[in-house]
Amino acid sequence: MQWRTVAALAMAMFAVGGPVHAQRAAPETVTVGLYAVAPFVIAGPDGPHGILIDFFDQEIAPRMGVRFKWSAPVTTARLEQNLMHGRVMFNPILVKTAERQRGGIVFAGDVHIKFEPCIAVLPSNPLTGLSTPDDLTGMAIGWVQAGALPAFMHDAHVKLDLVGVPNWEMTNIEKLKAGRIQGIFFSDVYTPRYYAREGGVRLKLLKVPEPGTLLYGAFAPDVPAALVKRYELAAHDAFSKGRWEAFVQKALGDYVVAPL
Repeated sequence: MQWRTVAALAMAMFAVGGPVHAQRAAPETVTVGLYAVAPFVIAGPDGPHGILIDFFDQEIAPRMGVRFKWSAPVTTARLEQNLMHGRVMFNPILVKTAERQRGGIVFAGDVHIKFEPCIAVLPSNPLTGLSTPDDLTGMAIGWVQAGALPAFMHDAHVKLDLVGVPNWEMTNIEKLKAGRIQGIFFSDVYTPRYYAREGGVRLKLLKVPEPGTLLYGAFAPDVPAALVKRYELAAHDAFSKGRWEAFVQKALGDYVVAPL
């Protein structure tokens, strides 16, 4: 009779939800809005991929106990609206601005990623460096609508030519090759190297004399404060001891970055 008792207990356990391991709740899903910034975020036919997505899936998600659901990259302007209206919950690399804060976007407390901005020009351009904004006098500089810019680029001497498409990088590369613009602003130095290979063009990079672009984790207004706190704790641990920098350097070989 004893085996019948054991069988009955086993059946009862499955009837209320299965064995212990099967009863564990699935990780919470966090929807992530993105803009493209290769090789960190790259739009693809099977969904976005790139160094940033790999790092967050491997290092941040397990520490938070969540699963990231990565949305297809959109323009920065659309991303702002998606965050403000709660159509996505999170973006991992957004510049903090007063306008975005007024729109209700919640920025996590610490900065873990900083991009070094530059302007890409053709090798024939006589400029060899930038010291003041008036070095750009007479040049049209390509950028993307609603993209945040450092103070250097807000000067009256700088003429911006804005595009409003998700693949703004290749659009501007083609405009540069055709002579319709004379330079392209990039928030980091790896992106133009990636697209130089994609577009079959040689570029010269001029560092923008700014301390760098500080990028925050950004959340929709209605995201629970506890989830923001979980991100802050997870990110503090994941980015410590140079993990991000080492991850980027190791991953660059998988996202071929061409010399210029």
